[in-house]
Amino acid sequence: MNSILINDYLWILNQSGWQETHIFQAPLSSERFKANVVSAMQKKKIIGVTSRYVIISKKKKV
Repeated sequence: MNSILINDYLWILNQSGWQETHIFQAPLSSERFKANVVSAMQKKKIIGVTSRYVIISKKKKV
């Protein structure tokens, strides 16, 4: 699997000298799914969720 997870972004930020202070998940409308994707999800009986993350960080003190 080649997915990039929120943990990967947090790790990169942390390694770059940043510390997250807040993480927000904002749900998006399911209208973003195309009809063929919805059909495939229904056949597989899975739930599709779309959202965006907002990460607020501050520079670590040296």
